[in-house]
Amino acid sequence: MSISRRLDELIPFAVYTLATCVLVAPAFTVSQFDLPQWLSFLIVSMPFGGRVLGSLIYQRVIASLGPRLTFAVSLSALGLLSAGGSLNDEAALLLLRLLLGIAFGIATSLAVEQAVRSGSRLIVALTMSGWAFGWIASALSYLTLRNWQAIAVSGLMTLPFSLLYNRVEEFQTANERVTLPPVQSVLIFLLSFEPAFALQLAPSIIEGQCGIIWLIIGYVASVPVYLLIPAFSSLFGEARTEIAFVTASAISGVTFFLTSSPYALIPFTAFGLGVNALAPRIALAYGVSARNMGLAINTAALGGMAVPVISSFDVRPIASLLTALSMAVLLVMSLRKSNATAVGV
Repeated sequence: MSISRRLDELIPFAVYTLATCVLVAPAFTVSQFDLPQWLSFLIVSMPFGGRVLGSLIYQRVIASLGPRLTFAVSLSALGLLSAGGSLNDEAALLLLRLLLGIAFGIATSLAVEQAVRSGSRLIVALTMSGWAFGWIASALSYLTLRNWQAIAVSGLMTLPFSLLYNRVEEFQTANERVTLPPVQSVLIFLLSFEPAFALQLAPSIIEGQCGIIWLIIGYVASVPVYLLIPAFSSLFGEARTEIAFVTASAISGVTFFLTSSPYALIPFTAFGLGVNALAPRIALAYGVSARNMGLAINTAALGGMAVPVISSFDVRPIASLLTALSMAVLLVMSLRKSNATAVGV
């Protein structure tokens, strides 16, 4: 296979990384908004609501525009909407962040579909790890630019990347009716994503350059952990892997939120994101299909809008409680299905 072809296969990973960077970058500057804390966190987390809308209209958009034009339009929209977020107006920021979430839902849905169609497990894993790489990129942009308006304008970096639309592989699309996923499967994703949602609070808890560096180290550590989840499951069994990762996520998360210790942040980031890799198989046991799994994931993403806002009223106690409860319920639900499968129920 040519080098050019191999680089083309990395486009889904690059899209997910860029989209995530644009989406989460304001989390590092939430203290600069000079607004009530709950409103600042609402502005930061508003795109998680837009993600659901984006995933709902994705099939209609790609059926109308095709993969290449969908790629170009969604990447361009991400950059322009991010730059528009430099406006110093609360109402405008809320609207622009909502629209940015819609563009994110469309762009990442296309990225995931491209990755799955490649038939490569490595490409799929790399694409999903774009969430961690996006956080790393946004943290580096904060350390470089510092100002929230400059960081918002830096989202224009998606515009030149959108010009690569000709490198996107065309595939047949159809405007089919999407069935709704089971409620239990949405709950599985909501619970497993809670650490990722709660991590939006980390920049405001460990402010300063040293704290941001610790956060970057945590996301770097999450990448190999995320990619090695299948190997752990094969070696130790899915039930043991679920117990280990969920328990580690709960303990390190509660410890971090109660102590603000960067030493607890690293394992919380690594294991908390690792839990995400377990979610699809658990959700399959609860009846979700490959066709509606994306809708389940993006519906669960609404938690990314609620968790930081709720926690912002009293960050440490509420965030630690939400993490502990989410991991406990997730463990019970996953082990229940693991045991049922083992005895042939």
